[in-house]
Amino acid sequence: GTVGKRWLRRKAKASASGPGRRCGGSNPGRRHRPCSPAEARRRRAGAGMRPGARGQCDVGGSDSSFRGVAQAVSGYLQAVGVRATIKPYETGVLLNDIIPGGKTGEMWQNQWGGWTYDYDNTAYLMYHSGQKWNPYDNDPMLNAMLEAQRTVYDVKKREAMLQEIAGYVADQALELPLYSLNTIVGVNKRVKNLEVPGDIRFRFVDTTVE
Repeated sequence: GTVGKRWLRRKAKASASGPGRRCGGSNPGRRHRPCSPAEARRRRAGAGMRPGARGQCDVGGSDSSFRGVAQAVSGYLQAVGVRATIKPYETGVLLNDIIPGGKTGEMWQNQWGGWTYDYDNTAYLMYHSGQKWNPYDNDPMLNAMLEAQRTVYDVKKREAMLQEIAGYVADQALELPLYSLNTIVGVNKRVKNLEVPGDIRFRFVDTTVE
């Protein structure tokens, strides 16, 4: 839409799958799925969902940014015949009880990052059966792909395998990538030897202030 185009003209970049541009599973050549309300309505009907079917999206109560995004997604779903309600939880409860315990609604907030920028660091925990962030699915093909890449030490070959995993996850609609965040850190010139981490978990062992 118009708002999306305005953002893209600035610094935002669309992503066709979950891993960001700096992660091992990122595939810049992958095409985006076009936005088609008519196709969404057709698929809803094909899944046996009548117009007005209800769904629930669980979110962390303290995350106002995601709450706004969830409201926008709810509006899109409303337009294709799905009434989505947003249910907030205290973040610790959502992450440690609701998601791992398989107590979610049809959708829930999930976010990932990490100091390694390695897609496997998250993909295995999110998609392999029996893992904390995957309380529902058991996909033998995806399990095999996730296990296979862990045995490969050739960087380029493993990169291709991770891209294949990210593509498979996107095709199966296991997740809906919404946005990623780039954090800008301001540092006073008196601060020396500060290494800014990718996951914002600062370690000040060698850092000094003049």
